[in-house]
Amino acid sequence: MKELIVVVTLTPASGQREQLLSVCRKYWPGVQEEPGCQLFALHEGPDTYVVIERWSSRPLWEQHLATADNAALNAELSPLLAEPAQVWPLASVPIGAPSKSKL
Repeated sequence: MKELIVVVTLTPASGQREQLLSVCRKYWPGVQEEPGCQLFALHEGPDTYVVIERWSSRPLWEQHLATADNAALNAELSPLLAEPAQVWPLASVPIGAPSKSKL
């Protein structure tokens, strides 16, 4: 099966950056241990956090989405966000050097 890359943007509401990070710290270790999770990394920009995920297959990512922990994570994050999370499931398009053209 084909790997799946997922990019998620999280824009914290005013004054909610630390609380958002606290929620992420609470749930990230469990997600990183789920079947098929190869990468689940948080990156910080000036106004937004970006989550880069790599799953061994789309079905395993969909299994992750259906977990009770994912529902709890989203329920805790939702009131901390200035806007709904943006989620982009993506397929890699390798171009150029194989070692440098995909996550």
